Amino acid sequence: MLRSSLWRTTTFRLSALYGSIYLVGIIVLLGVVYTAVADSLTRRSENALREEMRMLERAGPAAVLRRLESESAREPLMRFALYSAMGQRIAGDSPLGPDQIPLDGRVRYVPAVGPEPPSQALAERAPWGEILIVARDARQLVALRHIVLTALIGSGAVLVVLGVGMGVALSLQPLRRIQAMQLASEAIGGGDFTLRLPVSRAQDEIDALAGIANHMMDEAERLMLQARTVGEGVAHELRSPLTRLRARLDHAAQGFAPEDPRRELLANCVAEADSVLGRFNALLRIAALEARGRRIGLGRVSLSSLVEQVGELFEPLAAERGIVLKLEGEPGLEIEADGELLFEALCNLVDNALKFTPAGGRVRLRAHTTREGPLIEVADNGPGIAEAERAFVTKRFYRSATQAGVNGYGLGLSLVAAVADLHGFELTFVDAHPGAVVRLLCRAWPPP
Repeated sequence: MLRSSLWRTTTFRLSALYGSIYLVGIIVLLGVVYTAVADSLTRRSENALREEMRMLERAGPAAVLRRLESESAREPLMRFALYSAMGQRIAGDSPLGPDQIPLDGRVRYVPAVGPEPPSQALAERAPWGEILIVARDARQLVALRHIVLTALIGSGAVLVVLGVGMGVALSLQPLRRIQAMQLASEAIGGGDFTLRLPVSRAQDEIDALAGIANHMMDEAERLMLQARTVGEGVAHELRSPLTRLRARLDHAAQGFAPEDPRRELLANCVAEADSVLGRFNALLRIAALEARGRRIGLGRVSLSSLVEQVGELFEPLAAERGIVLKLEGEPGLEIEADGELLFEALCNLVDNALKFTPAGGRVRLRAHTTREGPLIEVADNGPGIAEAERAFVTKRFYRSATQAGVNGYGLGLSLVAAVADLHGFELTFVDAHPGAVVRLLCRAWPPP
């Protein structure tokens, strides 16, 4: 992960950009140096050939043969050839002829052929009509060019490696700090609001951003704590007087005859008090789950056994409502989870499905293995959940327009979402055509 992220860091990209500009400059500089050195060596060799040609032409036709013999013996790098005006060879040790070297007064490079080394050659027609050819061994020139080119390429490669190395070195430390912040952010997003982004001693722009983010999280945690405290406080404070009020209403209702309308009125008041108390209990339960963070009692939970337990609890209710409850638990399927919380979540899902499934319908609770992990599904053939509402059904007190006339507080799926979040499970909703399928994908612990 560190290596793959390195190439995307701003520091490395800037280093690569500046290094590329510097590399282009170095290439241009080295190219100029090589061209200048190669041209200088070539011109020296060409000047030597021309000077030798001028000396031969000044010697005259009578002294050319003697001069060729003496120069061949004295200068091993130089080779000569003398041809008649008709192109017939007269003397010299160079194998080159007029058919190979144009008589235009320009120095030509002749590549190596067989045992003959590469050379530079100059051919001219002497003032007396004969053809003179002067050749110089170019092996030293080629070797010097190769040495210069190798040195320039080697130094350029070293500079490139050093530039890339410096870019990597400058990028690693900021990247490690950013990855540490990323891990802290993921942990905070997972529910551990006590963590903060790490700040180093550098006090640079990364630390400035981390400080701003930490300050924002401090404020967010403070506001969340206040909101949670107020909600829990209200629920706690009102639950006791509501419980007393309910008891008194129930006691008062017992004082009237069964046919007395005042008893029915008081019974309705008791039912409303029970509804309010149920809401408060659900809110306090969700708050308790959220306050746990990731502190849950993990253990090996058999999903097939859990499906059977939920089925035993809800089969009488399903039969009473004329609904077929089908159970499918894959044998031997186990996960790491808090069994009590998972049981509570499945009970809420099945209870919701039974509420919205009409008489004669069917509800299926299934647990099986998929490529992504163990999957729990609760499917029904009720009205389903509109796609536009799926992002809101886990919000507290949210009730769809299709739920009119159905008892409930709008908190069941909120509790299921809280349990899924605690475990790091994925809660999704899909169409069953008709009806809805609620899926709980049980990924491995700890959650990502």
